[in-house]
Amino acid sequence: MWRAIVPALLIVIGLSGPSAAQVTAASLLGNYVVNGTELDGKAYDGPGTLAITMDKSGALELKWDGGNYVGVGQLVGNTLAVASHDQGKVVIMLMEVKPDGSVEGKWWQRTHPGTKGTEVWKKK
Repeated sequence: MWRAIVPALLIVIGLSGPSAAQVTAASLLGNYVVNGTELDGKAYDGPGTLAITMDKSGALELKWDGGNYVGVGQLVGNTLAVASHDQGKVVIMLMEVKPDGSVEGKWWQRTHPGTKGTEVWKKK
């Protein structure tokens, strides 16, 4: 009898504990306000905009400032990896999805010596 009760109790205890909301690509869809720093650490001139949509392939499409900058993203756990371009140079971003739904992380641009690029995205 204990062989049946112990596993059942473990399941109930596991289900009653706190659970972290699972991040999905679909949960990232929407419009965001973007703040951040340039690669030299200087703050952006002001907030920008970002729209995240999903391609039929399942990849996330990102468009900053009305499409002036575009990228593609892939979610792995709570990390969003983004590839983009700016002024003809490849940009990569590693962004963490926070429990409140905001997204923040670092970005780097090919051949640029700076390493202080950051962005914070807050859903509208």
